[in-house]
Amino acid sequence: MMRTLFLHPPSFDGFDGGAGSRYQAKREIRSFWYPTWLAQPAALVPDSRLLDAPADGLLMADVLPLARQYDLVIMHTSSPSFPTDAKVAELLKEENPRLLIGMVGAKVAVDPAGSLGASSAIDFVAREEFDYTCKEVAEGHPFKDITGLSFRRPDGTIEHNAPRAMIENMDDLPWVTPVYKRDLTVENYFIGYLQHPYVSFYTGRGCRSKCTFCLWPQTVGGHRYRVRSPASVIDEVRWIKENMPQVKEIFFDDDTFTDFRPRVEEIARGLGKL
Repeated sequence: MMRTLFLHPPSFDGFDGGAGSRYQAKREIRSFWYPTWLAQPAALVPDSRLLDAPADGLLMADVLPLARQYDLVIMHTSSPSFPTDAKVAELLKEENPRLLIGMVGAKVAVDPAGSLGASSAIDFVAREEFDYTCKEVAEGHPFKDITGLSFRRPDGTIEHNAPRAMIENMDDLPWVTPVYKRDLTVENYFIGYLQHPYVSFYTGRGCRSKCTFCLWPQTVGGHRYRVRSPASVIDEVRWIKENMPQVKEIFFDDDTFTDFRPRVEEIARGLGKL
């Protein structure tokens, strides 16, 4: 297993464009969503680390020394932050030329060729649902055998592997909140309409609606709502209550959590007993 860093790279001051933000922007108040989309593959890769530089107030000078401590860096990027993120990749590669660097996020999911073509420092991008794609890269599988991967060959040409199938059993994914507790500072995350400190996570992915203003279903999650079992959701909330007692509010960040009413009712009844 490669020594792996999941990185939300440094960005301009106040930019909330993390691996959990649907609408990347600098807001009128301090606002940071949890980097959930990085925490999920981090939970699949043993001994990995998740670093959220913007929320932690870290600059490039703070992050650059880490380049020699890892074999693999997987960065989340977005359309507004991509030029800066590509520069971060180049600086990391200069610090450690042997470092393998990949990117995930909606930007690279819809434009893998353009993203790889923007900088030779980017070795691969993971498309679609990228959790297990990242895991297989970290395990050292040959790039040509990893579905959902686009990568640069040694001769500079770009190869796009077959799409990765959607995850059907969402209970197979490990919880993200233990990664939050291990690697993040909960008090650094603010959302104006949630009590502070808060925690957010997904109980399912996908949405059958095709709203033009929404990011994840159109780019990563797809248009079929695949959900975790009510028992899994309730157990994770119980874990938060027992292990993150400072948390005052828990937010389910699904695209449309109320899409299937009987499941919502079962979760609500279970939460009421905690």
